[in-house]
Amino acid sequence: MNRLLMLSAFALIWGCDSQINVSPIPEVPVNVEVNLNDIDNVTLKQIGGYIYVDGGVRGLIVYRKSQNTYKAYDRNCTFQPSDACAIVSFHSSGFYIEDSCCSSVFDTDGFPTGGPAEYPLKEYRVSSANNVLYIVN
Repeated sequence: MNRLLMLSAFALIWGCDSQINVSPIPEVPVNVEVNLNDIDNVTLKQIGGYIYVDGGVRGLIVYRKSQNTYKAYDRNCTFQPSDACAIVSFHSSGFYIEDSCCSSVFDTDGFPTGGPAEYPLKEYRVSSANNVLYIVN
């Protein structure tokens, strides 16, 4: 009986955990470089600054979270991502990210805070060297 209970608990935990990490955004190769000295990227010199660049499924948002931390998210909204208008952008306030099509709202860590989206934005790895950001998956 104890074995059956443990197996059931394991299956439940494993099953739930696997659902958390599933992203509805397709896997595509991402290998983008952003030169921080380029005039087009000047907003990334300040904490809270962001830019949009090509890459990923629907483009990327590159965001400076702190002095040494940059984030890169796919602009493809995680709610009905195949819809033509499923593209996220920073709100004009710069405090959150939104999809004006489905009204989903995401915090600057990419997690949904409002609207129908249940999954976080797809995030890519960001590293830096010599004033260049390297964004990869």
